[in-house]
Amino acid sequence: MKLDLPGTPKLWGGLVAWLVMSGLAAQQEPTPSAISTAVKAFAPHDVDGDGLAEVRQLELLAEHGDAKAALVVIAVEWRLLRAAKSTDAEPLRRSLLRLGQDVAAAGFRSLVVAVEVHAGPPHQDGRTVLGLRRLFQRLHATSPMAGALLVGHFPDALLVRTCNWRRNEPLQLPGKDGKLVAIEAPQTNVRCVPEYVAHRCDVVLADLDGDWERLYVPGPSSLPAVTVVFAEGVPDAGGTARALQTSELQVVDVFHVRDGAAVVDRGAFTVRLDAADRDHECTAADRALGNALAQPDIAISRLDARGVALMPDAEALDVASRAIAVAATGRQAIAWHHDLRLELQLLCDYFDRNHAARTQPLPKDGGRPAAFGHQLGSGFGTMLAADATWQGFTAPGYDVHEQADLVQLAQWLQRSAVLRTLRLHSDPWGGACAASDPDRLVQALGAPWHWRREGDNLVPSWFDHRGGRADFTFYRTLWQRQVLAPNPYLLIHTGCEALSPPGCVEHAYDHPAYGQRAHAESILFFTPCLAMVGRAKVFYDEPRGFCAALGEGKTCGEAWRQYFAIEGAASDWNEVGGDIGRKRAYFWSLLGDFTLRLPRSK
Repeated sequence: MKLDLPGTPKLWGGLVAWLVMSGLAAQQEPTPSAISTAVKAFAPHDVDGDGLAEVRQLELLAEHGDAKAALVVIAVEWRLLRAAKSTDAEPLRRSLLRLGQDVAAAGFRSLVVAVEVHAGPPHQDGRTVLGLRRLFQRLHATSPMAGALLVGHFPDALLVRTCNWRRNEPLQLPGKDGKLVAIEAPQTNVRCVPEYVAHRCDVVLADLDGDWERLYVPGPSSLPAVTVVFAEGVPDAGGTARALQTSELQVVDVFHVRDGAAVVDRGAFTVRLDAADRDHECTAADRALGNALAQPDIAISRLDARGVALMPDAEALDVASRAIAVAATGRQAIAWHHDLRLELQLLCDYFDRNHAARTQPLPKDGGRPAAFGHQLGSGFGTMLAADATWQGFTAPGYDVHEQADLVQLAQWLQRSAVLRTLRLHSDPWGGACAASDPDRLVQALGAPWHWRREGDNLVPSWFDHRGGRADFTFYRTLWQRQVLAPNPYLLIHTGCEALSPPGCVEHAYDHPAYGQRAHAESILFFTPCLAMVGRAKVFYDEPRGFCAALGEGKTCGEAWRQYFAIEGAASDWNEVGGDIGRKRAYFWSLLGDFTLRLPRSK
């Protein structure tokens, strides 16, 4: 709007000058906060000086809360806000700004920032993780952080560990002459073999003062492996071998935690052992613990819908988005593709229920625990530490661990509960329930978005799920059919590799197959889950103290960190799984919003 102002230009110019000097005509720009200055000064950031910045661009979107409160960084992937059409990205932007306000209202200082990181060749996910870690180190030094929530698709740290593991088992190993030597079970062997122990290891991001940069192996590299048996027992420093076997693990882009050295001299047929060559990632304070392991300084959690934002060929759906039979025409399966609009929708849906959980009372009888397991026991009792009022709670359908099939899993998820645990044999794509009747699944859930070849057609079918597999198809059907009420909950998933991103060993994070149809993200985005703690390794533990910390009113991030503290306080390695298990806390990470606390009835 144009304003016609009276008076001569000279007079008006003088008036403006006087008003500016007196502070009435214009407000001065607010003084940038130290934290916003730190953000603007950081990028681009090149960790190794090769000319390829690991953190390319940063844009501060919002800052909320008391400057003295613990800082929560909400880092959103640049692609989601910049690569999408503005009309598609705007709801996400609004959701992020609202989340920043909600986090501030919960007693934190929030910083919402768009982040562009390295993508494309070379394969250097770990180095990009180190770039993000340096950003968090800078921000933490400026304003102490509670943690960071990564929204969108960011690289993961892939962890390999080698330790001198003493075992008693029957095996055959080559002797000095190359002939196999039979080893009886009572005789101890030393297995110093590198293995992938965490396909997603967020302690690398969360431990801000550990020496993780020195542990990064860009590769391609060969990590030596040896299994050895000595003539009598295991000498502390090693010695002449009775039998030994060597090999190598080929790796690219990993962090290698070395806990014990085993150096082979083939000619002399000896192996030198050095048990003190360990804990290189740890600070001096960490090494002084009863069980030396890295302690996270902040919490990290992730919210990434890219791998589950998939749509099938349009011809396989009718106008109501129901699966229909289609001619096979020489193909074996329906093709799926990534859908950016769906990815944005899933994120916005998550933020909507996150906001609702923070601002709306629980439904009647909503504040309950629930456990579901198959072949791994119940787990119900472990959750009682989260709420003293749960002692003696025995409502039917909340503790399911017998003949626990997919229909029962759907019914269990329909019950209102604020804290759940899943105990299923798992892998990166799904969990194993009891054998399930395809006809009962159709009756309970309708036809899935899953097609099976029958004759010349591809037909919607639950037949491939008769073994009881809870996977992307199962959870997507729950969401597509709107089977579940929007009852928010936190989840403890004890299944092996439940948080492992599919394809993470073979591919860089920006490869289309990385994280596709992921087990954990299928639960997070297709059910009312708000946060999940889970393991990215085949192992047997669960996060000790997690439920007790929730019961004390701590956040999911604080409860995750509590597990590390408990493991570090052990007086003996036998308390924490021995040498092979004492760093098992590294296997666990968080998805969803780490700032959330256990929802309670108002």
